[in-house]
Formats: sequence, C-alpha cells, structure tokens
Amino acid sequence: MRAAWWGLFSALLLPTAASAQDVTTVRTETFPRPPYSGATYYIYERAGRTICTKLAVCNKFDQCETTYVAGAFRASEDNATGNPYGTTPAVPIAPASLGKHVCLTRFGLVQR
Repeated sequence: MRAAWWGLFSALLLPTAASAQDVTTVRTETFPRPPYSGATYYIYERAGRTICTKLAVCNKFDQCETTYVAGAFRASEDNATGNPYGTTPAVPIAPASLGKHVCLTRFGLVQR
C-alpha cells in the first residue's frame, strides 16, 4: 500500500518538479519584541541562497507592520537577541503559488 501511494505521489510530482536550483523555499524565524510583541522573518531561499526576507512585527492585538527586503536581512535588535526563539524548516513553494508571495513579486524574482 505504501509503495503504491509513493508511486502515485512521485508520478504526480516528478513531471512538474524543477531542478533543485529552481525550487524556491520559505522558512521562518521568530524573535520576541518587548512589550508583548513578536517579529517573524519569512526567509525565501533558492539554490541555498536567501533571495528575499519578509519581516512581520505584530503586537499582542495581532496588528502587524510588514517590511520586505531583497536578500538576507535581520534587524539589529534581533541580532542582539541572538538565536531565534522559534524556527520552521524550509518548505518548497509550489510553482503555481509563487506569484502570490509579495516578497518574490516585489523584487522581480518571479513572474505574476
């Protein structure tokens, strides 16, 4: 059963799979911000390099300010904190969904 599922899954995935260099992934890092706020970095990577960073700083009422930066970025106050308090692993973004990510379209890293 598992082999049959994997065969079907890989058959569906492989024709649309791009080379490893073309795959765009996103991962997150979170940092605390006083008082009762938090900063979440959405780090977009391709071929092992950071291509753009989205920073969302949200208060306890979920009111957020969002900043987009081409390439790698981390605010000085988060550098002073050191390691992030939370992270998520890199997840591939489906080619059909790339145009929905403002960070990628803003800097011409993907066509809409």
